[in-house]
Parts: sequence; structure tokens; C-alpha cells
Amino acid sequence: MTQKKTADKPVVAKSGADVPAYLPLELIPVYLWWRANGNQVLMNAALVLVVGGLAFGALEWRKGRAARANREFMQAGSLAELQVVVEQYGSTKVGNAARLRLAKAYFDAEDYEAAFQTYEACLKRGEPSGFAGFAQLGMAHSLEAMGRLDEAFAAYSRFVEAHPEHFLAVQAQMGLARVLTLQGRKDEAKRLLELLKAERTGDLMVEMAVAQLTGVVDRWEPRATRSFFERVEEAARGLSVPVVVPSVETEAEALD
Repeated sequence: MTQKKTADKPVVAKSGADVPAYLPLELIPVYLWWRANGNQVLMNAALVLVVGGLAFGALEWRKGRAARANREFMQAGSLAELQVVVEQYGSTKVGNAARLRLAKAYFDAEDYEAAFQTYEACLKRGEPSGFAGFAQLGMAHSLEAMGRLDEAFAAYSRFVEAHPEHFLAVQAQMGLARVLTLQGRKDEAKRLLELLKAERTGDLMVEMAVAQLTGVVDRWEPRATRSFFERVEEAARGLSVPVVVPSVETEAEALD
């Protein structure tokens, strides 16, 4: 009597999971692990791919944005164009370089308050550190231009004390001399310039700049306060018809 061959039945593992009968014994643990954890592994793998794709895309986007920022920065020539560059790309690596150029553009346009604020923004960004000296000195120049002489003097002094070897230290010392002159302290200004010239003997550019500023200090005189009547008389000198400037008595009579 021929014995019928029974169909292969799945083996039931101790864990209760069905294991195909054709599976070699050494692969059963792997099979059981996959049955228990396979879905989670697929989800994790998909997550890694998605995150990796996003990171790659972000990197490529940043590279493209940095390239656009460099291009726009190099092509910007006007104050308005520099404003756009700072607004759109201020957070990129060229951001502070653009701010420095924008601050100088504000200064040249005699918008000294905007220049001061833009230089200050450079310092608040904190990097790259090489811009700090330019921004600090720019703030001092802006304060001087706004007539805030005490603050300008303090700013120039801090720069000289903190960076005595900086190549911009000469500019800061000359700024101190200008402020002293504007404050009516010409003798102090001239002494400072004499010391600066002695320290930089042999540096032709510095000697020429100091000599030029010394001449300006020598010639400078504070503006005298003029009365209204003196200003009217001065204006009348340029007119072809005589102008009668009323005296105080004439004005008093008119009021009566």
C-alpha cells in the first residue's frame, strides 16, 4: 500500500508565530525577529531617507542662497541696492560685509543716525570678528558727525585703548584730535598730534595726514554766536538796494 505524502505544514514556534516548514532552522530566529520588528524597521528606514533627503535639499538650498547673496553683494552699488541685500541676505556669510557697506553709504548720504545703527548691528551679529574694528570706528565717526562729541571722544578712546596695534588706531587718534578741537581744546589736540607724529616717524602716509590735520587745527576757530541783526546786515551786503536794519528803539516804537 502506497503511503500518501502529506503536505508540509508550518512549524509553530514557541512564541506562537507560524514558521514556514521550508525555512532552515538557523534562519528561524531571524524570521521571528522580522515578524516582530519588521514594520518598525521599515518605518525607521523611511524616516531616515526622508530626513536625509530634507537635509540634502536644505544644504543645496543654502548653497544656492549663498551664491545668490555673493552675486547680489558684489553687484550692489547704490544705497537702495545695499538695503535690499541686507534685508534679504543679512543672515548669510556676506551679511556683515553688506552691513558695513550700507553703513558707509548712509554716512556718505549724511544719514549719520542710520549709519550708527547699522554699524551697531554689525557688532551685535558678532561675526566675522574681523569686522569689529571697522564697525567700532564707524560708530565713533557717526557720533562725531552727529555732534555727540563726548560720546565720540569716549568711543575713540576705547578703540585706542583696546586696539593700540590695530592699523585703524591712527584713525582713532586723529579722531580724538578732531573732537578735542571741536570742544575748544586745541592745545590738547596739537599735543596729541605731535605724539602721534613722533610715534610714526618714517611712515610717510601718517606724517602727511598728521601734518594736514595739524594745519586744520591751527586754523580752526569756533563759530561766534551772531545776533539776528548781524545776520541781516551780512545778507544785505550782497544786495544792490540798501536795506534798513531796524534798531531796538525803532522796534519798540513800532510795538507801541
